[in-house]
Amino acid sequence: MAALWGSTLVVMKDAYTTLSPTDLLANRFVVAVLAFGLLMPRAWRANRRTVLQGLALGALFGAGQVLQGVGLRSTPASVNGFIGGLYVIVTPLLGAALLGKRVPRPVWLAVALATVGLGSLALNAGGSGVRIGTGELLTFAAAVCFAVQIVALGRLATARTVISLGLYQMVGAAAVCLVCAAPGGIRMASTPHEWFAVLYLGVLCSAVVAFLQSWAQARVDATRAAVVMCTEPLWGAIFAIGLMGEPLTAQILFGAASILAAMVLVVRPPHRHRGPRAESAPQLEPGVAPQAVAVPEGPGRGDLASAS
Repeated sequence: MAALWGSTLVVMKDAYTTLSPTDLLANRFVVAVLAFGLLMPRAWRANRRTVLQGLALGALFGAGQVLQGVGLRSTPASVNGFIGGLYVIVTPLLGAALLGKRVPRPVWLAVALATVGLGSLALNAGGSGVRIGTGELLTFAAAVCFAVQIVALGRLATARTVISLGLYQMVGAAAVCLVCAAPGGIRMASTPHEWFAVLYLGVLCSAVVAFLQSWAQARVDATRAAVVMCTEPLWGAIFAIGLMGEPLTAQILFGAASILAAMVLVVRPPHRHRGPRAESAPQLEPGVAPQAVAVPEGPGRGDLASAS
């Protein structure tokens, strides 16, 4: 799942040669809704409250997707993935600000690590100092949107409604992307190259990943799943450097390592005590996005953070 989510930015960046970010995202989430609805038809059955909650959460997720997608046009896919992954750090901070949760000391250390990593990724390779451009700012704003969505999802989701919330979040995300694409006229995919990107992102990286996540998290404890999902931006960098030829510099290595360490620190398991083990489950997600998995009271980028 983490590898699939990491590959999305590379596929999107390549598809931008012929499709705009909003057109691609509109195509992607319309396909995702259809695929999810066909794979999980019972998810359509939900009461009015669940539908409205799902649409609202989806609007937040869709806004994050649009911001990150537009930011991707002017940032390398590897850098974009790591900055977008900062929602893992922002989520517990928002939980503290909005819900009065205490911020543990390790989270503050993670914030410091993430800040150092972000600064390294923003360093201008040409030697003219730190450059935080529009693309980086839009991508960070996307991370904030994902974090708000995750905090809200943690308050609203129940075991009975999580699948329906996932479907209606996709509907809400599709609606936001369609609205954003509408001013210039929505262009549907037409070439084999475009359809490959749309189907890969919509079916495999959205709907099918939801099934994979449900299956996997029934067999892997939430904390371990969260740590594994934190490797999403690492996979994104591997694909961007290996398939797209993006440069691998010491700055990127240092910045990526700092952010990855911060993400793992946030979702690391609590100190184990003797006696029965208590699981703690933070919500991450994507992810893509995502949204998803557990976060310390506080990401599936992953993709929709909705299918746990």
